[in-house]
Amino acid sequence: MIVSEPIRSERFRLVTLDESFASADYLRWLSDPETTAFLETRFSTSTPESLRAFVAAQMASTDSYLFAIVVAETDAHIGNIKLGPINPHHHNASIGLFIGESDWWGKGVATEVIAALTAWAFEALGLAKVTAGAYASNVGSIRAFESCGFEREGLLRSQVKLTTGDRDDVVLLGKVNPRG
Repeated sequence: MIVSEPIRSERFRLVTLDESFASADYLRWLSDPETTAFLETRFSTSTPESLRAFVAAQMASTDSYLFAIVVAETDAHIGNIKLGPINPHHHNASIGLFIGESDWWGKGVATEVIAALTAWAFEALGLAKVTAGAYASNVGSIRAFESCGFEREGLLRSQVKLTTGDRDDVVLLGKVNPRG
């Protein structure tokens, strides 16, 4: 789905990801094993055509929002964050994200954009709950969600296979809208 106004945080703007973001840098991120270590996209090869098709499908979605994470100062696209699918009956949705530009890793990007998107989901969309899942070994992601008030709600044991071939758990996290 398309959002006309960006969601703003202190350092970033979350902008509807459209075809203009289907760049060589985005393709580079999707082919980098370190960037995709905790993403399901690591199981497929991305091409310019498949990337454009993915972006078009996300823009046409009626239950999900995909945003580019853009540095406010420079307009640089450094990663993506998604909200969805939104369940219209239960008023909840999941958040997923990745920071493609490794220069921004460990600099609080995830915490800042998770907080901004969660606040928007509660205030603008009226969602009652937002959830997330993270590989147990993705400590940084779990820490970012917990820093935003998400609580651990469950554990799926041996749910996923790491790039090393080892199995890993998935930590389930959630945050309830304090306004109901």
